[in-house]
Amino acid sequence: MNLDDWRSKIDEIDDKLVRLIAERIRIAGEIGKKKNEQKKQAEDRAREKVVIDNVSRIAREENVNAEDIIFIYKEIIAASKRTQERLKS
Repeated sequence: MNLDDWRSKIDEIDDKLVRLIAERIRIAGEIGKKKNEQKKQAEDRAREKVVIDNVSRIAREENVNAEDIIFIYKEIIAASKRTQERLKS
């Protein structure tokens, strides 16, 4: 494959990633609605730890830098919490 072919593959993956992140954030919104009904806070540190531990394990299995994946997921979690917080307004 040439450079353009590799870049095309990256573009396809980016499309899938953004769509999956969007789906994850929409689901987080639904979770936020349930939390509001139950008078719970958007932040759930125990759940966040489970998610970070899980993605860290997957990163190690995939032989990629777990610290990079953790950094990315902390941003995804932050976006999810912002979505849930907006639902309180």
